[in-house]
Amino acid sequence: MSERRVPCPSCGARIVEGARKCRACKAWLGERPRGSSASLSGREPRLARAAVSVASGVAAVIIATVTSLKSPVGEAPPLTALTPEGAAPSSGVADDAPNPAAFGPDSPEGAPPPSADAKGRWRAREFRIGDVHPLDVVFSPSGTSIYVSADDASLREYKLQSGELIHKASMPAQGDHIRLLFDRYVAVLRHEDAARIPVMDTTAWDRDPVLLDVGRTPGDIVALPDGRTVVAATTDTKRVTKFELPTGVRLANITLPHATGQLFLVQAEGRPYIAALGALTHAGRPAGAWIDLFDPSESPFGATRRSIAVGREPREGDITRDGGAVFFPDRLSNTAILLSVAGVTETRKAPVGVGPTAGFLLDEDRYGITLNAEGRTASVIELSTMAVKGTLPLRGEPRTGVTSPDRRTLFVALGGAQWPPAGSGVAVIAGDPPRVVASLPTGKGACAVAVSKDGARAVVASYWDRSITVLEQQ
Repeated sequence: MSERRVPCPSCGARIVEGARKCRACKAWLGERPRGSSASLSGREPRLARAAVSVASGVAAVIIATVTSLKSPVGEAPPLTALTPEGAAPSSGVADDAPNPAAFGPDSPEGAPPPSADAKGRWRAREFRIGDVHPLDVVFSPSGTSIYVSADDASLREYKLQSGELIHKASMPAQGDHIRLLFDRYVAVLRHEDAARIPVMDTTAWDRDPVLLDVGRTPGDIVALPDGRTVVAATTDTKRVTKFELPTGVRLANITLPHATGQLFLVQAEGRPYIAALGALTHAGRPAGAWIDLFDPSESPFGATRRSIAVGREPREGDITRDGGAVFFPDRLSNTAILLSVAGVTETRKAPVGVGPTAGFLLDEDRYGITLNAEGRTASVIELSTMAVKGTLPLRGEPRTGVTSPDRRTLFVALGGAQWPPAGSGVAVIAGDPPRVVASLPTGKGACAVAVSKDGARAVVASYWDRSITVLEQQ
């Protein structure tokens, strides 16, 4: 069937009559088809834009109406104020607030025990600390818990009433001894294979400890009266260094001619002084000991120090209540030494038992006590005359001891001088004149002892038994 063709009105090409679009020039002929893309690009997009505008206006009206209504919930509580890093916790925080680093819920503490009575009877109870060996122990400021250094290089806190582990933090190394500083920080001392002292903030167990770079073989650390600085000493590097807490910034340091093993905060010339007790060795044998006295606030640090010869092999000592004298034994000469530093330096001595390893002061500094490891005795010295008033037999070899804050009671751990300790038991020395008023059992390996601030409780850590013995007055 033939189709009639006519010319295209636009280009003149022959197209089928009635066609709507020319195949040659692509021009539309007559009315455009409804629903084509050309018609949608005109009228229909305009309709879509109009619909979107109307919908947006309606939504804006609805949002304004809803937000103008009053909330039935009421005002939100105020935000909790955050404590700045390194600052003491705010007094506005409740005492029973949960601690994020604690094991399980915090349980309420029991009532504090009554103050110690020198004539009271003592009883012992014990609790286990798990699968670790304790190395040292110290009371928390509240007296309701204790801090324990364990041989897995951890610092732990246990509730005294229940023995529950409530805090635990990992340290860079085991802590042979621990020291409580400013009732807030715990310094962990590793005497061998270490060059830093970790200091743990007990108000922030979820943070890492601050590391004080003191040098090889840390010896001791003591807090200064300003509440923010400490002085630490080493044996191998013979350095005495001043640090600031909680930042751990080193402020100053000096090097002494001998290895410093003990630091005391004494009163000399009417102000606080550091007394650094150290010794020299020759071919592995003691060759002399000295105390260096200096004002830690002076600049440069330790510039005006003075040295005092004090024997050959000094051991653990104590200072008088007024800070004017230092009392300590000398193991090689079997003597006790009382060194006055308040004014003119004066040294007085008294013979004691065999192998003295520690010295303590009792009864308002009337008596000095030395623990004699080889003789398994304690020598009682009247300090006014430096005369030996008596020798107290002990049921085991003494390892270490601690006095109550009022200096009326001395607790002696009878673990022995060897390490690890093999002995057990604790002796309680009190009275006027001092005598052994109680001998109580402990676990095997009594290695450390501590006493609470009120003197009503004491604890003994037992290495082999993995336990803590709590001593309380009945």
